[in-house]
Amino acid sequence: MNIMIVDDEKLAIDILTIMVKQLTQFQINIKGTFTNSTEALHFLEKEKIDVVFLDIEMIDTHGMQLAKQLLHKQPSLQIIFVTAHTQFAVEAFEVEATDYLLKPVHEKRLIIALTKAQKKMVVTAAPRKEQENSLYAHTLGSFYLLDIQHNVMKWRTRKVRELFLYLLFHQKRPMLNAVLLEVLWPDLNFEKAASNLHTTIYHLRKILKDNGLQDPILLVNNHYKLNAVIKTDYDELNQLLEQDQHDEKSIQQLLNCYEGDFLVDEEYLWVNQIRLRLKQAVLHVLEQYTARTNADHALLKYNCLQKLLELDEYNEHYMFQLLEFLIQHNRKQECLKFYKTIEAKLAEIDLSVPEKINRTYNEYLLNL
Repeated sequence: MNIMIVDDEKLAIDILTIMVKQLTQFQINIKGTFTNSTEALHFLEKEKIDVVFLDIEMIDTHGMQLAKQLLHKQPSLQIIFVTAHTQFAVEAFEVEATDYLLKPVHEKRLIIALTKAQKKMVVTAAPRKEQENSLYAHTLGSFYLLDIQHNVMKWRTRKVRELFLYLLFHQKRPMLNAVLLEVLWPDLNFEKAASNLHTTIYHLRKILKDNGLQDPILLVNNHYKLNAVIKTDYDELNQLLEQDQHDEKSIQQLLNCYEGDFLVDEEYLWVNQIRLRLKQAVLHVLEQYTARTNADHALLKYNCLQKLLELDEYNEHYMFQLLEFLIQHNRKQECLKFYKTIEAKLAEIDLSVPEKINRTYNEYLLNL
């Protein structure tokens, strides 16, 4: 992907440039960096850019205004805001930003942002005939629903969103209205809950109809069913997990797909079981792959080990595996840094570094 960075602080540009170049799992070409908004606009007139990292508060302009000007020149451009100020988050997504990163930028969040951008690029590049009448639900990590123009759909209320999600993930069997009342409004009496369900169904139908879906919710014998073709990363992940054998291609697809835990920001009780099942399945596949992979695929193994530790950050076995990998490849500085990370992480839960990790690390230092 072709990238441009716009920030009025040269140091911030240099730091982000270094971080982005280190992410070898992406094919990245930094086409230009700018501290001046006018120069950035002129550059965009002659160069095709996929993603722009954009500071919000700059001396010569406001990033929100510049984003609109950039999008006017290249509508397919993806904006990733980078700023030290949280108060712009809502406004950022009003200009259809792909993501919003807070300074100092952490590698984990940078990877998530670029993975989102990469996925949207793939969807945008797909033949139009495959996109017609198909919405896309992103559920691994933060949830959002894209309409057929790839715009993020807005929800009238949180309950409308929850009802949509519940019907979506129980789409294979119609849901009795009494079950929906118990799941969504467990603390209300029957009459109040039933009234809320009726209103919420009405608003959900309207949202989906406004996006081109006819008869999006069916009611048969007091059972509701979502009647719509909606593509999801959840389905993509399950297809990958169901494969009998996993090669390098499918493992990379798995890493790209599993941006985070299922509906990680949602606190719905019914989500917990799905979330745990998916996470355990992903851990199992990655564990199997890292156990059998060889030196020819060292980078992919490294990415798998990082993902394992990201998903289970206090797992001492994963810590040891990643440390051992760094030692085997003589990545001294990363090894020293990672050992300090292990110390700090375990200290958070009042644990000391395990003897096996200590011994392996100290033996490595002695042999340097």
